Formats: sequence, structure tokens, C-alpha cells
Amino acid sequence: MKYYEFGKENPVTLLLLHGVDTTWELSFRRFIDVARSKYHIIAVAEDGFNPDEPDVDAVSVITEAKKVSNYIVDNFDGKIDIMLGESLGCMIMTEILLDKRITVHTAIADGFTILEYPNFKLDLSKRILASVLTSVEFFAFRHMGLFNRILGEDIDSMLYKSVSKKTLYNLEYSMMPYRYKYEAFNLSDSYMWHGEKEPGLKHVLRKVDPSKYHFAHKVFLNRGHGSRMSVYGRGTA
Repeated sequence: MKYYEFGKENPVTLLLLHGVDTTWELSFRRFIDVARSKYHIIAVAEDGFNPDEPDVDAVSVITEAKKVSNYIVDNFDGKIDIMLGESLGCMIMTEILLDKRITVHTAIADGFTILEYPNFKLDLSKRILASVLTSVEFFAFRHMGLFNRILGEDIDSMLYKSVSKKTLYNLEYSMMPYRYKYEAFNLSDSYMWHGEKEPGLKHVLRKVDPSKYHFAHKVFLNRGHGSRMSVYGRGTA
């Protein structure tokens, strides 16, 4: 895992966590080019999605979060002003927020999803489903018209197509027992962003009770999954 910093002269820190099947540059580069004049930006190049480390595979959301948390503690005394996660990056963000060593003033979950996989008792069942889902993702790369319609956004140019099958398999497999930790939103000034075209939006609104979990929610018109950063550059899953 690598960390790319911009605008180090600025006092307000902004940590960016990209989603699956993309990279920090594809998701945030154009935004960074504008925001670096105001913020000290830390862009995380997550394992499995970094062209500079092609032989490093992702292991799990929790493993990624622990690495980032340790980096924040070692380099920023455990304090970050703003943290923004896109899609998978939202899950990594919630794990970081729950780390008692970390303090985050503002947390933004862009494209937070709540699709939880079944937690099979038999390991063989987990491995079979993870293999199927990995194959589906690779199929989607070759049939982007279908994939774009599902997510409500044209994201072909945002995909990191050199991602390995091992990375995708590891992430799918690790998600089988994973359950979202909504209580993390109570630990900072939290915001949840969605595009109106996201197919799971209504499910999110039913599932995450704003009276129990403290966050402000905003729906962006004419946007798909993880595309709020497209004011300057288009994000993705």
C-alpha cells in the first residue's frame, strides 16, 4: 500500500479512499488538482489497485483498514480532519473510524452500499460463491454496456483493468461474514452521499435509520454510483 500526498503546506488534512476496480488516480486525480490548493490531501493507493505495486493483492476490507489506521497513527498522530470513502472505500472508512486510536472530524461516505453477503457455515460454499462473483466481474469488464446500466453511470474509463483475479476473489471471499458497522457514523460529523440513479438507494434509506445513526444524507440528481467527485473528475465503484 502506498500513500500519495499533495498540498502538504495546508493545515487541513483530507484522506481519500477509492473503491474497488479503480485506482486513486482514476477516481480522484482531477479533484486533487483543484483541491490541493486548499487541503493537505492523502490519497491511498489500496492493495490490489495500485499500478506501482502490481504484485500486491488485496486481502480484505479489515486488513486494508488496519494498514491505513497504522499509517494515520504513525504520520498524523491519529488525527485526520476529513476522510472521504467511495463505495468499498466507505467500508474501509467505517473500520478506521472504529479504531480507538483514530480521530476524524468529518467523514463522507460516497456511494455507501449495504448489500451483505450470506455468511455460509461451510467454507466450500464461500469459495464457490466467491469464484462465481469474481468471474462475473471479469465478464462485466468485457460487457461494459450492461455494467453501466446497472450502476447508472458510464464508468468504463474509470476501471483499473489490470486488477488480478486473486484480489477480486480475496475481497469477495472476505465479504461473506462481513457486516456493516453503521455505529461508526456516530463517531464523527458524518455525511452519506448517493446518486439518484443508484439501484440500491431505496434499500439504503430503509436500512440505515438516521434516528439511530447520526449522519446527514444527500442525494445528487442525475448521478450514478460513486460519481459525486465528478465535479472535477469522475469516481467509480
